[in-house]
Amino acid sequence: MSAVVARVGGEHRAREHRIFAAYEHAVGGPLRQHTRAERLHEGTLFVRVSSSALAHQITLLKREILERMAPLVDPGTVTDLRTRVGPLDARP
Repeated sequence: MSAVVARVGGEHRAREHRIFAAYEHAVGGPLRQHTRAERLHEGTLFVRVSSSALAHQITLLKREILERMAPLVDPGTVTDLRTRVGPLDARP
């Protein structure tokens, strides 16, 4: 069964989901409403934000966010955050 899950990318998606949840926990209330973790690539978590002001705020808070995420993810999993301004998809 685990071979089938791995073949369809399930392990990667499950890992990504845990990282996205850790991000949401780390940023908390208002920022969570206006940002979305989109993908993880080579240790960098890409985050969509609804405005350039929020992109700047996330950049200023990057170290604190990464520190809050650290106990929730495997060591070295997320080493950087990058933002991108654009429309946010509705939460599932």
